[in-house]
Amino acid sequence: MAQLNLHHGKGLANGVGASSEVWEFKANEALTAGDWVALDTSQSDAARAEQVIQANTSTDGLIGVALETVASGATVRVCVGGYVENAKAQGTILINKPMTVSGSTDGAAALWNGSSTTRVVAISLEAASGNTVDCFVLKVL
Repeated sequence: MAQLNLHHGKGLANGVGASSEVWEFKANEALTAGDWVALDTSQSDAARAEQVIQANTSTDGLIGVALETVASGATVRVCVGGYVENAKAQGTILINKPMTVSGSTDGAAALWNGSSTTRVVAISLEAASGNTVDCFVLKVL
């Protein structure tokens, strides 16, 4: 089910750039536009790479930002690389700073603290405002 969507997110709640990479996945829980999502490794076989859940404070396998609000079981488009607007953010994030999955807010990214136990998932392109931030998602796929 995971597949490249060549429409680059046109008409979605969260804007993306022309060079952003957008893939479709099955949402295994309700997701909100802007949520950071991860592969659902509780599944078996190929489903582990085709289904996503909201990233939480202990999630590995974070892959990108949900671009639309969907119910569990629906297809969701996810920006897995490139520019995305209104990604969920937690805490103070200044412009041009590395970001990682939040340690305290599910579905959000936070300022990377330089820890070797977390990885950088995006670069902020503005200061976070209203718990969202425009950023450049670093492709991990």
